[in-house]
Amino acid sequence: MNEPRRAAASSPGVDLSCVLRHALAARSRQNRRDVILALILLGALITLPLTFGVSLIVGLLVAWVIVAAELLSVHYGVVSQQLKRENFDPKHVPRPPNTKDRARLDAIELRDRGNVVVSSLFAPFVGHGDRYSTWSFALNTARPETGKQVIPFTVHELNDHISARVGALQLPGMDIADMLLVNGADLRLGVDDRTRAEVLRNLEGPPGAHVSQVLLRGLRDDGKGRARPYLAIRVTGWSGELVNTLFLRCALLPDRKMVFIEGSNCLLAPVREQYRAVDSLLDAPTFQQWRKLVGQAGLRTPILLIRAPFSVIGDLFAPLFERREQRRQERWIRLRSFNYGAVFSLREAASDQLYYRYFQMADRELYAKTIEHRVLDALVEFMEDHNIDSSDLIQRQTTIYNSGLFAGRDISVNRSNVRAGSGAQWSNPQPMKRG
Repeated sequence: MNEPRRAAASSPGVDLSCVLRHALAARSRQNRRDVILALILLGALITLPLTFGVSLIVGLLVAWVIVAAELLSVHYGVVSQQLKRENFDPKHVPRPPNTKDRARLDAIELRDRGNVVVSSLFAPFVGHGDRYSTWSFALNTARPETGKQVIPFTVHELNDHISARVGALQLPGMDIADMLLVNGADLRLGVDDRTRAEVLRNLEGPPGAHVSQVLLRGLRDDGKGRARPYLAIRVTGWSGELVNTLFLRCALLPDRKMVFIEGSNCLLAPVREQYRAVDSLLDAPTFQQWRKLVGQAGLRTPILLIRAPFSVIGDLFAPLFERREQRRQERWIRLRSFNYGAVFSLREAASDQLYYRYFQMADRELYAKTIEHRVLDALVEFMEDHNIDSSDLIQRQTTIYNSGLFAGRDISVNRSNVRAGSGAQWSNPQPMKRG
């Protein structure tokens, strides 16, 4: 919200704008609570010499009541009534009263539906989770089938063929799109002029959320620029809790005799257990739950009471800190050292990197293996349609790993472990219990 010059990482499977609106509403409630607590603390300290500590005890009790009332109202007035699965309605999302916040939310929502991923990290797949496997290989496209002549093709035809064949799977929750991936540090000097003109229209503003298909085709033809188009094949399951994305890139070498294929699988695992507690809340608390919340409020009250003045002061001076940060970024932009890439992903931060159900692990395998096998089959079909000898490629199909990745001559594979939670196990390559 406070980074108007940086790209915002998309959050597949999540309505990012909806989450942020509720978060802003929660912050407003906490700010009002902190103002009241700060006034109580101030009043208790002013009257302390006159009442010999009685005012401090009374102030603590009043603060306890306020904190307890806020906890109860949040749990059973907001979370249970508005955010529980059976009560949630995205049409009733609170809108921030601040015009600036509303404009920023609209911009973030637009970027969340864009076709540009701008990262500030080593891996360009920000927002799409951990990269758990990568593979790549090169194919000789100059060797024809016996008695035939190679039919020339373009990398766009290959990309479109793979996209169409994978799309024919019609997996539930599948989405296929051409995406442009680039590092935010390269937007000023590292990319060509046409890419910069579309992605970074304003040096003082954030990168654009959309680029044209004309630019994507041009960059795919080039194949070696710092901004590279990928075919993003995403499957979303478990109501958005499991998102598997295969980033696929095809590059035809300048001599037209070799084609290079690379793929990276990224996984957004289910969210942390603490975010699931909402669905177990009752519409009203039992006596035990009421007593537990009141007890928690009593433990939190002294800490919140002491922190309240600092929180209020921080909110008052927040605009000054924000302006100072913006001036610092303006200086970095003038020095051509500013990174426009996203540094934080809301969905990745919420992910626990664990499976909570065996079927989630099984479905991830289903998504990855099905798509990768179809990609390989589509590649064989394309080679045969263009009279290219695919015997080596077909032979390599016999070396498919259990994970759905294949390896062999001229193929490299990197794999990493994904943990399974709640007592489950994950074998990759050996069973590993959660530590």
